[in-house]
Amino acid sequence: MAELECKLREDLCEVGRRLYNAGFMPGSSGNLSAILSENEILITPSGVSKGFLQPEDIAKIDRQGNQLEGGILPSSEKAVHLAAYEERPDIRAVAHSHPPMLIAFSVAGLNFPGGILPEIEIMFGGNVPIAPYATPGSHALADSIRPHIRNRGTSAVIMDHHGLIAVGHDIYQAAIRSENAEAAAKVIFYARQLGGAKTLSSENVKELRQAYEEMIEKESSTYLGCHRTPQTYWESESSRLSTAIFDSPNEADLEKIVREAVKKAIDMD
Repeated sequence: MAELECKLREDLCEVGRRLYNAGFMPGSSGNLSAILSENEILITPSGVSKGFLQPEDIAKIDRQGNQLEGGILPSSEKAVHLAAYEERPDIRAVAHSHPPMLIAFSVAGLNFPGGILPEIEIMFGGNVPIAPYATPGSHALADSIRPHIRNRGTSAVIMDHHGLIAVGHDIYQAAIRSENAEAAAKVIFYARQLGGAKTLSSENVKELRQAYEEMIEKESSTYLGCHRTPQTYWESESSRLSTAIFDSPNEADLEKIVREAVKKAIDMD
């Protein structure tokens, strides 16, 4: 097995354990995937706890969802992953989890509110959209996320009464986005229990949204997109797959933008 594939399988197992321990993937729920090559996708198996995965448990499918390798069936919600990759040529990993507070917001019929936390403004543009309800495991569920996830600025979508889909340049980034969205939901919930969530000023939001737009633009210029790159790119980039988004010199600029924007917003508050 090639070095890149071994690394990706290990990454999927590690993130599975991380999200399972965080309570995002109870029982056998949730699924993770990562692009291996132009027509190969690694995806977690169906009916297996993601907290105890082994690299050999990971299935391999093609872009049409046909199983290429693996003795265990791939996730029953593979269509959601395939839809995300089809709509977003700039991503190479998808995390579908069930964060309790985010799901509770949708079950209560509440939209995820913006204009409250700086992290949500910068990471998600102040918006984590909710896709309409569709039966889990169905093609209708996959289609429900398409209008939202095709927007390059959207990195996470709540699936009504069901869960969260988050995307990234690698599976760690997708997981981090899931964790950040759930953490924000908890803060907002607790704030409301204490009497209400104080919103940021319009100046704060404007500053943070500008940082968000700059970050999206930076990502557009520094990432080539797996659908448009040759196999040699995958081989040369294998060492990047488990690193954070801010590791390269260009990506370090993103961190600087974020930190400066947060500092300015806090100073203005």
